[in-house]
Amino acid sequence: MPLNTALEIVNAGDDDRAIQAAMQDAYESGKLRGKQLQVVRRIIERRQTLGRGSSRGKNRKMPDVSTSYLVRTYQREVERQRNTVRKAELAQQRLLFVVSALRQFFADENFINLLRAEGLDTLPEYLASRVWLSGSGS
Repeated sequence: MPLNTALEIVNAGDDDRAIQAAMQDAYESGKLRGKQLQVVRRIIERRQTLGRGSSRGKNRKMPDVSTSYLVRTYQREVERQRNTVRKAELAQQRLLFVVSALRQFFADENFINLLRAEGLDTLPEYLASRVWLSGSGS
């Protein structure tokens, strides 16, 4: 076992032998390796200090730690991160759509005159910088 991996295991779980034994077993069985062990250790530390999910602040005992628990925990964290990336990509696509639509609208002088007449001729700075990126602003 590499030294870095051994240190990850030893530093896990505030000297909780069950967590350390489960991490060692997960490593030796090949279910969790290198970075995966680091992720699991961080999750366990976060859960020990903050609690899990909506029970934050309440003192709940960690469930019995086993190799399968650690693997499930890692898989849930990976899925949570994938969902976060998907949501960010969706938000970016929507922003690009809005920017593209606004560029087309602001190319129409009649639309700009209508906005001015209604007092709606300003945009938030972040959006305006994206819409008028090419230097054609009103």
